[in-house]
Amino acid sequence: QIENHGFEHNPLFKTEQGKYLADTLAEPLIKALTQIANKRPADPLLYLTNYLQSYVKTRNSNGKTITTTQAAVHSGTSVPHVARNDPPIERQNGNAFMNGTDGDDAGNHMMENLEETEADDTKKMEERDEHGQSRLHFACARSNRKGALINLIEDSLIDITYRDELYRTARDVSLQANQLGNAKEIDRYVFSLAVVGDVKPFELLAVSGYDHIIDIYDDNDASIIDVAEQRGNTQIATFLRSLRSMEELREELHQMIRDNRVERVKEIVDVPNGKWFIKAKNYYGRTALHIAILKESVEIVEHFVNICPESLKIGDNLERSPLHYAMGTSTIESISRILIQNGAKRTCKDLKGRQPSYYFMNKADILRLQEEEDENR
Repeated sequence: QIENHGFEHNPLFKTEQGKYLADTLAEPLIKALTQIANKRPADPLLYLTNYLQSYVKTRNSNGKTITTTQAAVHSGTSVPHVARNDPPIERQNGNAFMNGTDGDDAGNHMMENLEETEADDTKKMEERDEHGQSRLHFACARSNRKGALINLIEDSLIDITYRDELYRTARDVSLQANQLGNAKEIDRYVFSLAVVGDVKPFELLAVSGYDHIIDIYDDNDASIIDVAEQRGNTQIATFLRSLRSMEELREELHQMIRDNRVERVKEIVDVPNGKWFIKAKNYYGRTALHIAILKESVEIVEHFVNICPESLKIGDNLERSPLHYAMGTSTIESISRILIQNGAKRTCKDLKGRQPSYYFMNKADILRLQEEEDENR
């Protein structure tokens, strides 16, 4: 096992330059390399890059690196992806600090979070083809025996909020293929979530822009809110009652971005749950940050990233990140600098296997998205 003080015995570190390297780089490099040696990730270089980026983010205002324990507690990389059921980052931070996590455990925790985030990204890539369609999309285009779709969703944990390149969910595909039974089956699955009584799945459906939550009815013409109340699941019922107003405010935020109403935009997101409105996707699979980049509003982009840096990791319907969008705009230099400085990955790929740099030379797709946003004004 590599010890943290092992670098002291290396002749390189006995010179003046070596002492400088030891003081400034030894701790993060040795810890990172130790993790890589123990875990042997598929892409060691990317793993090392993620670790060092996380470490850099933990510097205080004086430029001095804070302790490893604080690094794990405050690292931006430990922010979970929206599709995960982890507790909010604020609660994670508090628990880690109060429990007195030691440096090694904190470092391990940080790297485990990186692994989980990478696993989430890999899962999203593997579950869909380059056109954004999942197995559920294909299944919904044909007739199925009763219960087959619910079994598919539960067994494979497919996300019903996925939208293809035509912005269609699997439920939308069912209706277009005149397979009304398939759409009803997906609605039954959503109803089953209300029966279970956990509000988190509904929070994920809402933030992912799924548009058939409160407008569905069971075989007895009871609404999902009625079903939740009948089961005594008041937390779900309360959330569902507030959902319509949240969606309306999300749409207002997106419209204010298109109209460049900067003050109103800031007013909407500068509230306790403001992050939700930045991360929430619309029916095109875009977040407020995606739209702000398409509208090339540097001020709004910077404001969003400062409030909600985790929005940098959220992809659109084809898993294009905000940085993918920025590379295809005319304000690439200013916006991409903001995104990268706050942790955006240059190497992340969309469903077509394209890194952000692809759109610097091939802007047609991003220009088309900008035209769509202009039409939505």
